[in-house]
Amino acid sequence: MEMKNQPERRFAVHIRHLEDYRFVSQASEDGRDHGAEFISDEPDPVGDASGPSTPALLGAAIGHCLSASLLETLKKARIRVEDMEADVIAHVIPNKDGLPRIGKIDVNITPTVSGDTARSGRCEEVFQQYCTVCSSVKEGISVDVNVDWKVLEPVA
Repeated sequence: MEMKNQPERRFAVHIRHLEDYRFVSQASEDGRDHGAEFISDEPDPVGDASGPSTPALLGAAIGHCLSASLLETLKKARIRVEDMEADVIAHVIPNKDGLPRIGKIDVNITPTVSGDTARSGRCEEVFQQYCTVCSSVKEGISVDVNVDWKVLEPVA
């Protein structure tokens, strides 16, 4: 994430209750909306799973941030990215008091690259340190990251 020569950036989310355990959220920064409103819900048996659950939203934030960080690292290394996908699993387990907590998060990122990929190893070594969300979450939750490279062979 770029700081844009600012000492601090403040990202806000306004959350409004709709019904049952369903909420609608609007993200913004400095009064400017970021994207459309989105719905979140609790999974059954409490909610209706009509939108992503909070563990899924955390997983999405980590997966997105890691993918964007890897993408930026690859672009700076002049490695052409044809496609990128990520799969994230947030493991919810009981803590010592029997309360559900996120025990760990697994992330598998699959970049499809072409051209000169000689610097991809170095990119894989450094990209995680630039991920704001993952680096912050790792201080309290184990996040295991795997990069599953797909390299397109040049057509002869």
